[in-house]
Amino acid sequence: MSLLSDTNHSPQRVFALLRLLEAEGGSLDFDAIKTWFKPEFRGSENRGSEGEHINIRQMLGAATSLNLITSDAQNQYRLLGPVPATLDAFADAVHDRLVGVDWGDADSIILEAFAAMITVSEVEQGTAWLDGNAKERASRINKAVRRDGADEEDESKNRFNATKAAPWKRWIIFLGLGLSMPKGDLYPYPVSRLEREIARMRLVGILGEETEIELFLEKIAARMPYLDGGRLFAASADQIRLPPMGRRLSRVLTGALRDLHDDKRIALDTIGDAKERYEMTGEPHIVKSIKGVRLIVEMSHG
Repeated sequence: MSLLSDTNHSPQRVFALLRLLEAEGGSLDFDAIKTWFKPEFRGSENRGSEGEHINIRQMLGAATSLNLITSDAQNQYRLLGPVPATLDAFADAVHDRLVGVDWGDADSIILEAFAAMITVSEVEQGTAWLDGNAKERASRINKAVRRDGADEEDESKNRFNATKAAPWKRWIIFLGLGLSMPKGDLYPYPVSRLEREIARMRLVGILGEETEIELFLEKIAARMPYLDGGRLFAASADQIRLPPMGRRLSRVLTGALRDLHDDKRIALDTIGDAKERYEMTGEPHIVKSIKGVRLIVEMSHG
């Protein structure tokens, strides 16, 4: 059971399920849940009932995979903890859960695959490789994540494949890590998540108003391990033998920091000795290297 094996659901519907269970005292049986969630498509009576049954089962499977609900032999489903108050808070909770899973968890592939997008983009020196078809993109991502002994000739057994790409895309966008693109399908763009994680760290004192770049990157890598220096980034870089980055930021992180800087959400400090700075890559920009990060506005943390 994982978020990518149960494909017929959305993060928003999972959140609606949690709010429903909360409103009903914390538990409901399957028939009651099915009554609340109407089928999305109306055909014949039998077809509608079957489609509804599958969608509900897969939505429940996703919530169970996130350790948000549990069930018993009587098909009674109950909450395992408090329900986040808002959709943004739910996204934070899901992100925290996925960051915290160990390598053996089936849902580890979600953020591992995102790390793979970043490292492959470094190898390719851009994101043009994302313009291929869905099977080609999935194959490139799969080759950049940890091996688990699966037969690569059997695409259905790969840790990441084109079948998993659609639900994966929904969760990546929901988490604030990517944008839907008409040609490349999904573009790695972690600006929203980066802003939220900075705000959350600032709220609890992990980040101050001014932070040296090395400490900033260390804190970000811990909260967002698919970015530069994080454990998922490092695992993917090792898998595809990406040369050491040294004091150079990836294209994806460079773009995210520059956009937050341009939007006046943070200020990138460029003054200092060359040996103290990190070089930025990607498109031409007035900020070419950074020594520190200054938080210049109160970011929203939901």
